[in-house]
Amino acid sequence: MPQYDWTPIVQRSLLYRSIREYFDKAGFLEVETPLLTHAPIPEAHIELFSSQAITPDGSRKNLYLVPSPEVWMKHLLAQGMPSMYQISRCFRNGEQHDKWHRREFSMLEWYELSSSADSNIARMAELFALLQKKIAPNSPPEEFHILTMEQAFRNYAGFSLEDDLLNAGWNRPSASFTSEAESTKAILSHRLIERALFPGSINERPDDLFHRLFITLVEPHLPFQQPLILKDWPALIPTLARHIPGTPWADRWEMYYQGVEIANCYTEENRLEALTEYWQDQEKIKAGAAVPAASDENWPALIAGNMPPCSGAAVGLDRLLALLRGDKSLRGVDIAPP
Repeated sequence: MPQYDWTPIVQRSLLYRSIREYFDKAGFLEVETPLLTHAPIPEAHIELFSSQAITPDGSRKNLYLVPSPEVWMKHLLAQGMPSMYQISRCFRNGEQHDKWHRREFSMLEWYELSSSADSNIARMAELFALLQKKIAPNSPPEEFHILTMEQAFRNYAGFSLEDDLLNAGWNRPSASFTSEAESTKAILSHRLIERALFPGSINERPDDLFHRLFITLVEPHLPFQQPLILKDWPALIPTLARHIPGTPWADRWEMYYQGVEIANCYTEENRLEALTEYWQDQEKIKAGAAVPAASDENWPALIAGNMPPCSGAAVGLDRLLALLRGDKSLRGVDIAPP
C-alpha cells in the first residue's frame, strides 16, 4: 500500500492555526454559524445545493447549503456582535470542477466594524505575509501591487471606463443597476462592437457586457508577477458593496495571486433602498433558476436597520494554500477525489 502524503493536511492545519492566532491578536471574535439556511441571500450567478428538513409530523421545509457564511454573519452583526471572523465550509452547485474550482471549499470571512475596503487592503497584505512565511518560509516577501479598474482599462483596453460610465449616468445619487441599464448597455455594447467582440445585440445585462470587456481586453494583461489588488469595480455589477458617492464605482476590491483570484472585499452596503433594490433584482433572475430558493424578504430591513458600518472580506483558503505551496491546481490540497 503506497504511503499517504500527509503534508497538505499538516500545512492546512498550520494555515488555520495561523489565521486564528492573527485575528485573535487583532481583537476579532471567532464565530461558527450554520451551514444550512432556509433563506439564502439571492445571488443570480450561484446555484445552491438544496435539501429538506423533515419534522416528526412528516412536514417538510426547504433548506440550502450556504455558498458563504455571509447571511448568518451579518445577522450577528445586526444583533450587536463585534468585529468577527470565521473559517467555514461553503457549497456552490453547478460549479465546474477544474484547476481552481470545487463544489465544496473552505473560506475565511471576516467583518471589521468602522472599516472600509481600502483599510482592509493593509490587513490582507499583513495576513498574506504571515501565511506565506508559515507555509513557504523560503519564499521572499512579496509586495502588493494596487491598481484601480479605471487604470486597468486605460492601460490595457485603451479607453476610459469611467468616462463611459459617467456618460451612462452612474455619478447620479439615484444611479442603480436597474435605472441605468439601457444607457449602460448601449455604451458597453458599442465598445464590444468596435473591437469586433460582439455581434451587435444588447440583450445581455450591463454586468455581463462589462465582464466580456474585462475578461477579453484587460484580465490577460494584468500584472500578476506579484500579489495584485484590483480596486474600485463598477457599481453596475449587482453586489452588496457600497456605491462610492458621485462616482461610477463600488467600494470593493479583488485580490489575485499568480493570476488566480483568491479574495474579495467590500465596504458593506447597509442602506435600505440599495439593499432592497439588490434583493429584488437578484430574486427576479433567480426565479428562473434550477433551484429558486425562497429568500427572507425581511433581511434587507434587518441589516439596514441594525448592521453598523463595516467592511467584509472573503478569502478562498484552498486556493491560497495551493498557491503558497507552489501547486498549479487544487489537486495537491484535495483530501479525496471528487
